[in-house]
Parts: sequence; C-alpha cells; structure tokens
Amino acid sequence: MTKRLMTGFVLSFLIFIGPVLWNIQALRAPNLWILFAFGIVASLCQPGYNPFTILAQPGDRGTGAQIIGSVYLTQLGAVLECVYVRYPGSLQWDATATIALGTMIVGLALRTWAVLTLGRFFTMHMTLQNDQPVIRDGPYRWVRHPSYLGASIMYTSTTAFLHAWIAGAATVIILPMAFTRRMRFEEELLLQRFGQEYESYRRDVWKVLPGIW
Repeated sequence: MTKRLMTGFVLSFLIFIGPVLWNIQALRAPNLWILFAFGIVASLCQPGYNPFTILAQPGDRGTGAQIIGSVYLTQLGAVLECVYVRYPGSLQWDATATIALGTMIVGLALRTWAVLTLGRFFTMHMTLQNDQPVIRDGPYRWVRHPSYLGASIMYTSTTAFLHAWIAGAATVIILPMAFTRRMRFEEELLLQRFGQEYESYRRDVWKVLPGIW
C-alpha cells in the first residue's frame, strides 16, 4: 500500500503538477489538484502497479510499455495544452468539467470493479496462474475486457475535464490502438490455455462495448 501510494504520488506530481510550475497561477484552480489526487487513488486501486516492472516484461510483447506510454503521454499532453494553450478558459468549472469528472469516476469504478472481481488473478502483465478459471462474474458478464474499457473512459474524460480538445482527439485514437493490441495478445493466450471454454465465452460476451463490439 505504501509503495503504491508513493508511486501514485510521484507519477501524479510529474504529470499534473510539475509541468504547471512555469504557470503557477494555474494551480489556483482546483482542476489540476483534483487530477493529482485522482491519479493517486487510481494507483492505489491497482494492485502490484509498478510502471518500471511492467516495461520490463518480455512476455507482454511490448504492450505494457505501449499502454503506459500512451496513457502518460496523452495525459501530459492534456495538461500542457490546458495550461499553455487554452489557459485560463481551460480551467473554468462548467458543465463539461462536471460531466467529465463524473465519467472519470465511472471509469475508475469500472476498472476497480474488474480488478476486484479477478482478485488474486489480476496482474499488470500477461500471465495466467495454474488454477485460474475463465471469469464470468462482475463486469465480465457483459464485456470481456472491462478494465480496459474503464481505463479508456477515465483517461479520455481527463482531457475533457481540462478542455484539452487536441489531446482528447489524440487520446481517442492512441489509447484504443494500445488497448486493442493488448487485448488481441491476451485473447490468444487465453485461447491457448482454455481452448473451447474461452471460445464459448467469446461467443457469449461482447469484447468491450455491449451491442457494438
């Protein structure tokens, strides 16, 4: 817990607070501090989270590094756009910011629900435990990859919360590309392990968006 807290604190500071120090007035608004706290909470909700060990996982085929790089770069881009391109209007608290904060919470809640449902079977890299079953409980009843759906909602909403529309456009392209590549390799691994059982689950449950994909 302490290690995750410190990791979340340092990373959140580097992304949401550190780049703003050249425009210190931006920190008078609550938006960036909310994101700073949100980043810490998100880190605490992910057991075993360590970006450096994830980057070093050869079995992930580079998908871990791609996801982490995509998330951090798009979030940093949103902060820079907010503070140095669209300030001060970007930090106004309007309906967009309120809705975006709500969807950020929804995304984090969905991802945390997925993590809690998997329990000890949840890992930040592609691996399966010997006694691991095909999980069909919780959000896995409706989508096969709820944690990635939750993360996509959360990090896309962050850009809207900061009114960073260029970063937002980049995010809706870059993050799905990273998550889609990861999901493809994960499903290959699951099919190798569980065979027909997982194939049946794939036929019964949507991949990410119920009724769409």
